[in-house]
Amino acid sequence: MNDKVKGLVLGLSLGVMLTGSIAYASGTQIEVYFKNLKYMFDGIEKKPTEDQGSGFIYNGTTYVPLRFVSEALGKEVGFDADTDTIWVGKNPTTIVSTYKGGQVTQADLDKYMAVTRVLNPQNAQYETQKAYKEYLVKQLIGYRVLSGRMTDEMKAALPDAVNAQFEELKQMLLNSQQGTDFATILSKNGITEQDLRAFIEQHIATGKVLNALTSDAALQAAYDEKAKTGQFITASVRHILIGFTDASGKARSKEDALKLANEVKAKLDNGGNFADLAKQYSDDPGSKDNGGLYADAAVSDWVEPFKKAAIELELNKISDPVETTYGYHVMRVEARSTRTLNEVKDQLLQDFTNQDYNKFMTQELPTLIEKLEVPGK
Repeated sequence: MNDKVKGLVLGLSLGVMLTGSIAYASGTQIEVYFKNLKYMFDGIEKKPTEDQGSGFIYNGTTYVPLRFVSEALGKEVGFDADTDTIWVGKNPTTIVSTYKGGQVTQADLDKYMAVTRVLNPQNAQYETQKAYKEYLVKQLIGYRVLSGRMTDEMKAALPDAVNAQFEELKQMLLNSQQGTDFATILSKNGITEQDLRAFIEQHIATGKVLNALTSDAALQAAYDEKAKTGQFITASVRHILIGFTDASGKARSKEDALKLANEVKAKLDNGGNFADLAKQYSDDPGSKDNGGLYADAAVSDWVEPFKKAAIELELNKISDPVETTYGYHVMRVEARSTRTLNEVKDQLLQDFTNQDYNKFMTQELPTLIEKLEVPGK
């Protein structure tokens, strides 16, 4: 009897199950019934080999050999004894990249890709592409390295910034997927709230480190240079557009457009109400029902002739027709101001941060990565 039991336990460890025997699991004796099961995959019968094992019934439940089923479906299967983990398909413990100071496992990549997918669903279409996965691995390593350079002062300010960003993203996700609660949004992508917080923390930390690279003197110099071009000027402008295409879509010649624009200017010069005339004549759907007004707008967003007029026109004076690619504009600038350095500091800082990040990713990061091997084509 002892020899039979010993042989059975050894046999089970090799995945070979004998009919009508007693098996042992975790020191507990259980009675199992081995069956000659038939396995069908998409209408095709497949039989397990001797080393893949056989199915058995225990306590009313039928058990089938995982290795056989996985391999029959074209999936690799393995067991990590260190973590007592069975994996099917991708091995989460596989190291896809090593770099000076750390490594990225398949599980790390999958988690990072899942969080990215939640925040940018359109990226899901690229997840099978090797180039995309390599891009994400490099990005993950970059954020790890840069965030590791935080000062104690930066670390102290991090929790409040993370909480604020987390709540903002949470609301964004709830708004984009109305009718779905937050926990469901995360769970269906295989991530937790803590995963999202860790992602946010790493990104904010990286931003703080990069921001610190830009001096106040560099910001001032950038501001002065851009200010020369009128980039920081805002204006409230009313205009009436006489387009080269009218409201019905019919083409209008330049001569006819200019003639009508001059007629509109004459009406305004004679005291005509700008809002009423804009509603009657303007071919700009974005402003005609608003009295032709664009309030406190950045002039840098406008086409060059319109921008130039908005900067140079005397306030509250009716302009001569200004030609752009859209047609002729009769304009009146009602207010104009220049944003201060403090008002545009974040915008300028972001430009420097992007430059420093790109420099790190293209020049320093390649010297840190020792191995990069991700699955895919």
